[in-house]
Amino acid sequence: MNLALRGCALAALLLLAGCAIDQPARLGSAAATPLAQAQQAPYRRPADVSCGALTLQIQALQERVAALILPLVEARQFSGAVVLTRQGRVVFERGWGLAQHAAGLAFTPDTPSDGASLAKTFTAAALWWLVQEGRVDPDAPAVRYLPEYPHAQTTVRQLLAHSNGLPADYEFFDPYFGADQTRSTAELLRLVARHAPQPGFAPGQRFEYSNLGYDALALLIERVSGQPYADVVQQRFFARLGMRSSFVRPARLADWRGPRTLGYRWRDEAWQVVEVFDNEGFHGASNLYFSARDLSRWAAAHAAGTALPQAVVAAGQARPVIAGQASAINGLSWYCDASGQRCWYTGSLNAFHALVYWDRQRDESVVLVSNSSLPPWPLITLQRGLVDALACQPPRAGPAPPFQRFGRATRAGIAGVYQAEGQTPISLGEEAGALWLRQGDGLVYALFQVGAEVFYAPGPDLWLAFGAGALPDTLHLRGMFVDATLQRAAAPALPR
Repeated sequence: MNLALRGCALAALLLLAGCAIDQPARLGSAAATPLAQAQQAPYRRPADVSCGALTLQIQALQERVAALILPLVEARQFSGAVVLTRQGRVVFERGWGLAQHAAGLAFTPDTPSDGASLAKTFTAAALWWLVQEGRVDPDAPAVRYLPEYPHAQTTVRQLLAHSNGLPADYEFFDPYFGADQTRSTAELLRLVARHAPQPGFAPGQRFEYSNLGYDALALLIERVSGQPYADVVQQRFFARLGMRSSFVRPARLADWRGPRTLGYRWRDEAWQVVEVFDNEGFHGASNLYFSARDLSRWAAAHAAGTALPQAVVAAGQARPVIAGQASAINGLSWYCDASGQRCWYTGSLNAFHALVYWDRQRDESVVLVSNSSLPPWPLITLQRGLVDALACQPPRAGPAPPFQRFGRATRAGIAGVYQAEGQTPISLGEEAGALWLRQGDGLVYALFQVGAEVFYAPGPDLWLAFGAGALPDTLHLRGMFVDATLQRAAAPALPR
């Protein structure tokens, strides 16, 4: 999830049209091309991936999804689309609400929407494809391919791993641009060379979510391939997989062709526009638009093992090692469970949010896109609920708001070590006004407050809330496959 202030803009979280199908339809595929032939994978799915006696008929699945979505629609918290697949067939697809309220434009499964950090999964895939072709050495300094890269010792692999020491937030560059100036990746890197000539930390020694690192990778891809990034993703992914509504957005919003999906927030009894950022001529970390149906093609291809050549997957799927510890995000920019068979990634920008989830063992995929500033705890609850519904699993019970509320002056009170039997201890702390999280003796990750009651750590993709009370003694920890309630221990928080 994109968590730099501009890149994710989860700070915005502080603050019925569509069609359900009656019969499964097979996802379309593009005509065979050399690239399409190259990506055929030898993966063999298990003989039985059905739900057995709990198999959900289409109507039952529709009812399960409706039970998750409709309360959010009625609370004016959700508009967007959902597409679910099983064994290459769409088993559910529908949109709710509007993509543009003033124009009355319905939000359908074919509506392009801001994918935010989901762009990273395409950038990483393209980079590893060039590695597999022998055109990029991941352990070479980035300056070999990008002479303007500001830090001579940083490697390509460290850019992929979010361990590079670049400025962590695009706000770093605000003083150097006028309101109407377009910002390109090359110019951002030149500004880093001028104003931050040394990395913020020794590359490879800590994790810090890096949007600019992935923008730099996209520029590297352009230099090595000799093609614009937009052409690379179009030829290697969009055209091959039949992703007909996907594109790199124009830098200037005034240059947009056709209707544009807007972000919204319900406030003061009306839907208010929450705009994306103008004059962004950089991409790689974000700024790709996708429909839910297109993202479903990307997800279903991963579930089937056909999204990428097997040599590319083998090269890139390992979790990067940072300061002797494995990162939670693998080299292809996916979160995965211990088996590596269930993977997901998300993107958030202002009012927009998107989830891509795939399960290779069951050959299933879940895609969710939204433009409605969905609050954080209902958001993770909805994501998990869709995954469970498709997998024929019963809903997972868990804590629900209200939780303890925090302001900037009181959030340091969460610092401490939290423990529970059978759970890795969680250490929380604050340093120079910045919150951090650590699991056991693993990597230290930045922790962001994304609502009065909720915190989010993008590195491990964990959501935190605290039981109501005088002190934050009870920690509720939630992730895609994580549910834990921990109690504050007597020990102080571990140092970073």
